[in-house]
Amino acid sequence: MKLIFLDVDGTLIPFGQKFPPASAVEAVNLARKKGHKVYLNTGRCRKEVGQELEDIGFDGIICSNSLYIEENKKVLVQKSLAPADVKRISDWLLENNAGFFFEGHKNVTAVRLYFEQMGKKFGDKVLRDLEKSFPCIKESELDYNEIAKINYVVQPGLIENIRKQFGYEFQINQWSLLGADKGMGDITLKEACKAEGLRYMMEVHKVKKEDTFAFGDTVGDLSMIKYCGTGVAMGNSEQGLKDGADYITGNVDESGIYDAFCHFGLI
Repeated sequence: MKLIFLDVDGTLIPFGQKFPPASAVEAVNLARKKGHKVYLNTGRCRKEVGQELEDIGFDGIICSNSLYIEENKKVLVQKSLAPADVKRISDWLLENNAGFFFEGHKNVTAVRLYFEQMGKKFGDKVLRDLEKSFPCIKESELDYNEIAKINYVVQPGLIENIRKQFGYEFQINQWSLLGADKGMGDITLKEACKAEGLRYMMEVHKVKKEDTFAFGDTVGDLSMIKYCGTGVAMGNSEQGLKDGADYITGNVDESGIYDAFCHFGLI
């Protein structure tokens, strides 16, 4: 038995779309029929993993960079920022004119400024595509409970100020929504790391590292790509991930997942 871990956005699903290519769905189903276990391992929070993804059929779902782990619909791990810290951080972001939204295990809430800055920075089309892909991100009253991550729109000088203000307490990340422009950032717990989800499931199932595979497309996936036995980068991956991968497959919108599963005898 092998354990297979798949990032979602840019790996399983093309950006701006809601569904994986049919070949990727077939690969997941065939691998499971062969006795392997297949997991989603995503930075998305649990609320953002929609029914259309669940219906494909996975053995487990790892969210929020391993702060949430479930297997066979049973929650095994759930870690959150302290509500008081969430309020403190969000108050600071608003004072510094930074649009943001909370990614919670059960709820996703955003401030109006987030949508305004997203439209201005990335354009109305990207904003509409995001609303289609992530309909759960809506402007609503902020709920500070069970929040795994606070995402914000990067503005000049903001990252430096956030790191100065909160870097000693929390993990501060910057990432790309489109292309090379790292126009988004997040604040989360120090221990948030995709590799932790691999380590946890390997321990649960007593599986050796050489029997694990991980697929990703950005440097945010590098920890799991390097930790597992075989790390696979999609053809559309950032160069930094390709440099750390053991194998490079085709693009997300082609048959990259299916071809790699065939190459390694997983199906």
